[in-house]
Amino acid sequence: MSAIRITQAVGLGGTNSLNDVKAVQTALNKLLKLIPPTQALIVDGRLNPRPENSKTIAAIKLFQSKVLNMVRPDGKIDPNGRTHRKINEKLASQVAISGVNTALKMPATNAFWMKTAIAEVGEAEIPGIKANPQILEYFKASKFWGSDDSGGQNAWCGSFVAWVMKQNNMEPVKNAFRAKEWASFGKPLDKPVYGAIGIKSRKGGGHVAFVVGQSADGNYLYMLGGNQSNSVNVAKYKKELWDDFVVPANFDPSSASLPIYTQKASVAGSEA
Repeated sequence: MSAIRITQAVGLGGTNSLNDVKAVQTALNKLLKLIPPTQALIVDGRLNPRPENSKTIAAIKLFQSKVLNMVRPDGKIDPNGRTHRKINEKLASQVAISGVNTALKMPATNAFWMKTAIAEVGEAEIPGIKANPQILEYFKASKFWGSDDSGGQNAWCGSFVAWVMKQNNMEPVKNAFRAKEWASFGKPLDKPVYGAIGIKSRKGGGHVAFVVGQSADGNYLYMLGGNQSNSVNVAKYKKELWDDFVVPANFDPSSASLPIYTQKASVAGSEA
Protein backbone atom coordinates (compact mmCIF):
# COMPACT_ATOMS: atom_id res chain seq x y z
CA MET A 1 0.00 0.00 0.00
CA SER A 2 1.54 3.29 -1.11
CA ALA A 3 -1.49 5.59 -0.65
CA ILE A 4 -5.10 5.69 0.46
CA ARG A 5 -8.00 7.50 -1.14
CA ILE A 6 -10.90 8.84 0.90
CA THR A 7 -13.94 10.57 -0.53
CA GLN A 8 -15.13 12.32 2.62
CA ALA A 9 -13.74 13.33 6.00
CA VAL A 10 -12.92 10.63 8.54
CA GLY A 11 -12.80 11.22 12.29
CA LEU A 12 -14.36 13.69 14.68
CA GLY A 13 -17.02 15.64 12.81
CA GLY A 14 -16.43 13.62 9.64
CA THR A 15 -18.91 11.78 7.43
CA ASN A 16 -17.17 8.50 8.30
CA SER A 17 -18.38 6.36 5.43
CA LEU A 18 -17.63 2.66 5.84
CA ASN A 19 -15.04 2.40 3.06
CA ASP A 20 -13.26 5.61 4.03
CA VAL A 21 -12.93 4.54 7.66
CA LYS A 22 -11.65 1.12 6.56
CA ALA A 23 -9.03 2.80 4.38
CA VAL A 24 -7.83 4.93 7.29
CA GLN A 25 -7.77 1.99 9.70
CA THR A 26 -5.75 -0.08 7.23
CA ALA A 27 -3.29 2.77 6.66
CA LEU A 28 -2.79 3.42 10.37
CA ASN A 29 -2.11 -0.28 10.93
CA LYS A 30 0.68 0.01 8.36
CA LEU A 31 2.16 2.94 10.31
CA LEU A 32 1.99 1.59 13.86
CA LYS A 33 5.73 2.09 14.37
CA LEU A 34 5.15 5.84 14.11
CA ILE A 35 2.44 5.95 16.76
CA PRO A 36 3.47 3.78 19.72
CA PRO A 37 1.93 2.35 21.87
CA THR A 38 -1.06 2.06 19.51
CA GLN A 39 -2.19 -1.53 18.95
CA ALA A 40 -3.48 -2.82 15.61
CA LEU A 41 -6.94 -1.47 14.83
CA ILE A 42 -9.85 -3.68 13.85
CA VAL A 43 -10.55 -2.86 10.20
CA ASP A 44 -14.34 -2.82 10.27
CA GLY A 45 -15.12 0.67 8.97
CA ARG A 46 -16.74 1.63 12.24
CA LEU A 47 -16.05 4.10 15.00
CA ASN A 48 -17.17 3.87 18.60
CA PRO A 49 -20.78 5.07 19.12
CA ARG A 50 -19.02 7.80 21.05
CA PRO A 51 -16.36 8.81 18.50
CA GLU A 52 -14.30 10.63 21.11
CA ASN A 53 -13.70 7.22 22.73
CA SER A 54 -12.83 5.48 19.46
CA LYS A 55 -9.45 3.74 19.16
CA THR A 56 -9.33 4.87 15.54
CA ILE A 57 -9.79 8.50 16.57
CA ALA A 58 -7.12 8.08 19.24
CA ALA A 59 -4.73 6.71 16.60
CA ILE A 60 -5.48 9.63 14.27
CA LYS A 61 -4.79 12.11 17.06
CA LEU A 62 -1.56 10.36 17.99
CA PHE A 63 -0.42 10.44 14.36
CA GLN A 64 -1.20 14.14 14.19
CA SER A 65 0.67 14.78 17.42
CA LYS A 66 3.76 12.62 16.80
CA VAL A 67 4.19 12.94 13.04
CA LEU A 68 2.63 16.31 12.24
CA ASN A 69 3.60 17.91 15.56
CA MET A 70 0.10 19.29 16.01
CA VAL A 71 -0.27 20.98 19.38
CA ARG A 72 -4.03 20.39 19.35
CA PRO A 73 -4.80 17.32 17.20
CA ASP A 74 -8.36 17.50 15.89
CA GLY A 75 -8.80 13.77 15.21
CA LYS A 76 -10.06 14.42 11.69
CA ILE A 77 -8.71 13.51 8.25
CA ASP A 78 -10.00 15.64 5.38
CA PRO A 79 -9.61 14.39 1.79
CA ASN A 80 -6.24 15.67 0.57
CA GLY A 81 -5.87 17.62 3.80
CA ARG A 82 -2.67 17.90 5.78
CA THR A 83 -3.14 14.64 7.72
CA HIS A 84 -4.24 12.71 4.63
CA ARG A 85 -1.21 13.89 2.66
CA LYS A 86 1.19 13.01 5.48
CA ILE A 87 -0.29 9.51 5.83
CA ASN A 88 0.23 8.92 2.12
CA GLU A 89 3.76 10.31 2.33
CA LYS A 90 4.63 7.87 5.11
CA LEU A 91 2.98 4.96 3.30
CA ALA A 92 4.98 5.71 0.15
CA SER A 93 8.18 5.94 2.19
CA GLN A 94 7.42 2.61 3.83
CA VAL A 95 6.95 0.94 0.45
CA ALA A 96 10.36 2.26 -0.63
CA ILE A 97 11.97 0.98 2.58
CA SER A 98 10.26 -2.38 2.13
CA GLY A 99 11.88 -2.69 -1.28
CA VAL A 100 15.30 -2.20 0.29
CA ASN A 101 14.54 -4.74 3.01
CA THR A 102 13.43 -7.32 0.48
CA ALA A 103 16.73 -6.94 -1.36
CA LEU A 104 18.76 -7.44 1.83
CA LYS A 105 18.75 -11.19 2.40
CA MET A 106 19.57 -12.72 5.75
CA PRO A 107 21.69 -15.89 5.76
CA ALA A 108 20.98 -18.87 7.99
CA THR A 109 22.16 -17.69 11.40
CA ASN A 110 21.61 -17.88 15.13
CA ALA A 111 21.99 -14.10 15.32
CA PHE A 112 18.23 -13.70 15.61
CA TRP A 113 18.46 -9.98 16.41
CA MET A 114 19.55 -9.28 12.85
CA LYS A 115 16.00 -9.75 11.58
CA THR A 116 15.05 -6.70 13.65
CA ALA A 117 18.05 -4.70 12.43
CA ILE A 118 17.38 -5.49 8.77
CA ALA A 119 13.76 -4.38 9.10
CA GLU A 120 14.97 -0.88 10.02
CA VAL A 121 17.01 -0.32 6.84
CA GLY A 122 15.88 2.93 5.24
CA GLU A 123 14.98 4.82 8.41
CA ALA A 124 16.54 8.25 8.01
CA GLU A 125 16.96 11.61 9.70
CA ILE A 126 14.60 14.49 9.01
CA PRO A 127 16.65 17.66 8.43
CA GLY A 128 15.89 20.66 10.62
CA ILE A 129 14.06 20.79 13.92
CA LYS A 130 11.68 17.93 13.16
CA ALA A 131 12.72 14.35 13.89
CA ASN A 132 11.92 10.87 12.63
CA PRO A 133 9.72 9.37 15.38
CA GLN A 134 11.41 6.00 14.95
CA ILE A 135 14.85 7.48 15.62
CA LEU A 136 13.42 9.06 18.77
CA GLU A 137 12.43 5.53 19.79
CA TYR A 138 16.08 4.55 19.35
CA PHE A 139 16.99 7.42 21.68
CA LYS A 140 14.61 6.11 24.33
CA ALA A 141 16.17 2.65 24.17
CA SER A 142 19.61 4.09 24.95
CA LYS A 143 18.21 6.60 27.48
CA PHE A 144 19.49 9.47 25.38
CA TRP A 145 17.84 12.80 26.12
CA GLY A 146 18.00 14.26 22.60
CA SER A 147 14.91 15.34 20.68
CA ASP A 148 16.55 16.12 17.33
CA ASP A 149 17.80 13.29 15.12
CA SER A 150 20.19 15.43 13.07
CA GLY A 151 23.45 17.13 13.96
CA GLY A 152 26.75 15.83 15.31
CA GLN A 153 25.70 16.18 18.94
CA ASN A 154 22.87 13.71 18.40
CA ALA A 155 24.75 10.87 16.68
CA TRP A 156 22.47 7.86 17.02
CA CYS A 157 24.39 4.74 15.95
CA GLY A 158 24.64 3.50 19.55
CA SER A 159 20.97 4.24 20.15
CA PHE A 160 20.05 2.18 17.09
CA VAL A 161 22.00 -0.83 18.39
CA ALA A 162 20.38 -0.37 21.82
CA TRP A 163 16.89 -0.40 20.29
CA VAL A 164 17.60 -3.54 18.25
CA MET A 165 18.91 -5.42 21.27
CA LYS A 166 16.07 -4.28 23.53
CA GLN A 167 13.55 -5.47 20.95
CA ASN A 168 15.15 -8.89 21.40
CA ASN A 169 15.08 -8.82 25.21
CA MET A 170 18.74 -7.94 25.70
CA GLU A 171 19.79 -5.12 27.98
CA PRO A 172 22.02 -2.49 26.36
CA VAL A 173 25.23 -1.32 28.00
CA LYS A 174 25.20 1.69 30.29
CA ASN A 175 25.37 4.93 28.28
CA ALA A 176 24.48 2.91 25.18
CA PHE A 177 24.20 6.10 23.14
CA ARG A 178 28.01 6.31 23.28
CA ALA A 179 29.33 4.01 20.56
CA LYS A 180 32.54 2.99 22.32
CA GLU A 181 30.64 1.81 25.41
CA TRP A 182 29.46 -1.17 23.35
CA ALA A 183 32.95 -2.68 23.60
CA SER A 184 31.92 -3.86 27.09
CA PHE A 185 28.76 -5.62 25.88
CA GLY A 186 28.44 -9.42 26.11
CA LYS A 187 31.70 -11.12 25.22
CA PRO A 188 34.52 -10.15 22.85
CA LEU A 189 35.49 -11.96 19.66
CA ASP A 190 38.89 -12.41 18.07
CA LYS A 191 37.36 -12.04 14.62
CA PRO A 192 34.03 -10.81 13.25
CA VAL A 193 31.08 -13.08 12.48
CA TYR A 194 27.68 -12.34 11.01
CA GLY A 195 25.57 -10.37 13.49
CA ALA A 196 28.48 -9.31 15.71
CA ILE A 197 28.54 -5.73 16.95
CA GLY A 198 31.57 -3.85 15.66
CA ILE A 199 33.06 -0.79 17.35
CA LYS A 200 35.47 1.69 15.79
CA SER A 201 36.92 5.12 16.45
CA ARG A 202 36.22 8.23 14.43
CA LYS A 203 37.14 11.87 14.76
CA GLY A 204 35.23 13.20 17.74
CA GLY A 205 33.94 9.86 18.98
CA GLY A 206 33.15 6.35 17.82
CA HIS A 207 30.82 4.31 15.68
CA VAL A 208 29.01 1.02 16.24
CA ALA A 209 27.20 -1.26 13.78
CA PHE A 210 26.31 -4.87 12.99
CA VAL A 211 28.54 -7.05 10.80
CA VAL A 212 26.69 -8.48 7.79
CA GLY A 213 29.53 -9.70 5.59
CA GLN A 214 32.97 -9.28 4.11
CA SER A 215 34.49 -8.68 0.69
CA ALA A 216 35.80 -11.62 -1.33
CA ASP A 217 39.39 -10.63 -0.54
CA GLY A 218 38.63 -10.22 3.17
CA ASN A 219 39.89 -6.63 3.26
CA TYR A 220 36.51 -4.97 3.75
CA LEU A 221 33.57 -5.42 6.10
CA TYR A 222 29.97 -4.60 5.35
CA MET A 223 28.25 -3.04 8.34
CA LEU A 224 24.55 -2.47 8.96
CA GLY A 225 24.27 0.55 11.21
CA GLY A 226 22.37 3.65 12.13
CA ASN A 227 23.53 7.19 11.41
CA GLN A 228 25.58 6.01 8.45
CA SER A 229 25.19 9.01 6.13
CA ASN A 230 22.18 9.92 8.29
CA SER A 231 20.23 6.69 7.81
CA VAL A 232 20.10 2.98 8.61
CA ASN A 233 21.93 1.20 5.80
CA VAL A 234 24.72 -1.19 4.90
CA ALA A 235 28.08 0.48 4.28
CA LYS A 236 31.47 -0.82 3.18
CA TYR A 237 34.46 -0.20 5.48
CA LYS A 238 38.10 -1.22 5.53
CA LYS A 239 38.36 -4.10 7.98
CA GLU A 240 41.36 -2.56 9.72
CA LEU A 241 39.24 0.38 10.94
CA TRP A 242 37.30 -1.76 13.41
CA ASP A 243 38.74 -2.08 16.91
CA ASP A 244 36.41 -4.51 18.67
CA PHE A 245 33.73 -7.09 17.96
CA VAL A 246 31.29 -8.36 20.57
CA VAL A 247 28.28 -10.68 20.73
CA PRO A 248 25.68 -11.43 23.42
CA ALA A 249 27.13 -13.41 26.32
CA ASN A 250 25.08 -16.53 25.53
CA PHE A 251 25.83 -16.54 21.79
CA ASP A 252 28.04 -19.36 20.49
CA PRO A 253 30.35 -17.85 17.84
CA SER A 254 31.80 -21.25 16.94
CA SER A 255 28.66 -21.99 14.94
CA ALA A 256 28.76 -18.62 13.17
CA SER A 257 30.53 -17.55 10.00
CA LEU A 258 31.16 -14.42 7.97
CA PRO A 259 29.66 -14.69 4.48
CA ILE A 260 30.89 -12.91 1.37
CA TYR A 261 28.59 -9.91 0.95
CA THR A 262 27.22 -9.45 -2.58
CA GLN A 263 24.20 -7.24 -1.96
CA LYS A 264 23.59 -3.51 -2.15
CA ALA A 265 25.80 -1.28 0.00
CA SER A 266 26.99 2.30 0.16
CA VAL A 267 30.52 3.56 0.64
CA ALA A 268 31.19 4.52 4.25
CA GLY A 269 30.46 8.20 4.82
CA SER A 270 29.47 10.46 7.70
CA GLU A 271 28.75 8.90 11.10
CA ALA A 272 28.06 12.14 12.96
